[in-house]
Amino acid sequence: MREPILLLLLVLLVIVGAQFEPGRLCFCKGDEAVEPCDCSQTRTIDRLNNDRIFEKVQKLLKKDFFRFYKVNMDKTCPFWADERQCGTNQCGIAFCDDEVPAGLRRRNAVNMVRRSSHESNLNHNNRWNDTTTLTVVQEEAKEEVKEETTEKCADAGNNIDPMDRTLKDDEKRQLDAMDHHDDGLEDKFCEIEDDESDGMHYVDLSKNPERYTGYAGKSPQRVWKSIYEENCFKPDPKFDKNFLTNPSNFGMCLEKRVFYRLISGLHSAITISIAAYNYKPPPPSLGQFGSQMGTWFRNTEMFAGRFGTKWSWEGPQRLRNVYFIYLLELRALLKAAPYLQNELFYTGNDQEDAETRKAVEELLEEIRAYPDHFDESEMFTGVESHARALREEFRSHFVNISRIMDCVECDKCRLWGKVQTHGMGTALKILFSDLPHSHYKQDSSRFQLTRNEVVALLQSFGRYSSSIMEVDNFRKDMYPEGQQQTSKSKDSRKNSKKVDL
Repeated sequence: MREPILLLLLVLLVIVGAQFEPGRLCFCKGDEAVEPCDCSQTRTIDRLNNDRIFEKVQKLLKKDFFRFYKVNMDKTCPFWADERQCGTNQCGIAFCDDEVPAGLRRRNAVNMVRRSSHESNLNHNNRWNDTTTLTVVQEEAKEEVKEETTEKCADAGNNIDPMDRTLKDDEKRQLDAMDHHDDGLEDKFCEIEDDESDGMHYVDLSKNPERYTGYAGKSPQRVWKSIYEENCFKPDPKFDKNFLTNPSNFGMCLEKRVFYRLISGLHSAITISIAAYNYKPPPPSLGQFGSQMGTWFRNTEMFAGRFGTKWSWEGPQRLRNVYFIYLLELRALLKAAPYLQNELFYTGNDQEDAETRKAVEELLEEIRAYPDHFDESEMFTGVESHARALREEFRSHFVNISRIMDCVECDKCRLWGKVQTHGMGTALKILFSDLPHSHYKQDSSRFQLTRNEVVALLQSFGRYSSSIMEVDNFRKDMYPEGQQQTSKSKDSRKNSKKVDL
């Protein structure tokens, strides 16, 4: 009796220890999350991304509108003192304000140029061919220059009778509450500064790819520990009725399980990028002469370890969470499609802008054709007061995580942490902005996205798209026989179709 039990345990360890289940090396949308499936299925997330989405996203992210991201890299960590020291020459970034097209340097008020709904309804097919809108934008930009000049002249009078800017503490609290309501703060999932704030600079993301930087040790450990431990959800009998019988993340309510998958997927996508673009430094004996002789390589061993059960039984599930975020942001893009179709993506370069609009439309067409989207309508349901409280807790937790990104000491790591949390926060804003308890529900015309939000969303989606493509590359390295079997299955399907005809 003892030997069969030991044999069964051994078999289970082999199955659980693998990143991919035998015969089911790809991933598909399940009832609630993502499940492994046969790669020969036509609706795998892998096939959608690798065959239809990936190239279109990469093409789009090379456009001027999407590669320049405005960010404040000098914000201090609000939770602890940090040193901001790079361990290698791979973690630094450079600002590129002078390289940004003039059309993108306009104020945020006209940064996302849109046609009016009246103009769009007149002729849907020719919505990009009207030069009137561009003329209006150019005139608005000129008016802003005039306004800035007028404001500078008016400042001279402040020396004679300066304004009293003091406020009492209770007045400040009251005004903060008013701003919270008026600005729709409850629909903001990230703490992001206005484009015109001091310290905001443009960064060319195409020149700062996410990859290995040498950032390791106590600093990143402290960041992730703070994210997982201090900002995790605690069990609440009001929401988590199954926690007593299943005391784990699976015993939490749907919304809290989704939140955990988002954070886990973010962490996992970063790990995949580091493993896919890992760096082997030159031998120390070469000294400064060998500083440029390091090599970049694909670290399959690292991928296998992180997403197997070598360090944690959750390894395989973490890999699935990357696909989960991909589906969530895919759904956000689908939901925002009518909004994005009315954008001019204006940079001042007519040919570039036309190409960008065409590339966006091509991407949206592929997204519309996919049937297995994330369903946000299942979240924050039930008793109104409970749903509102749970949604606010969800939002505030995510805002806090976006603030923690300012505690990352490596510049390039901090940059991509801010971009990806900003993009994910934008996706959540899009998905949940029309709920009954949303600030925008009463007036849908108020819903808007800044250029930086659109850039962050597409860049974030691009990172998960790249991660899924890299998963396929690792899969080929680890299971070459599985890829051969998949090819045979495809060939047999093709042959069977020919016979049927």
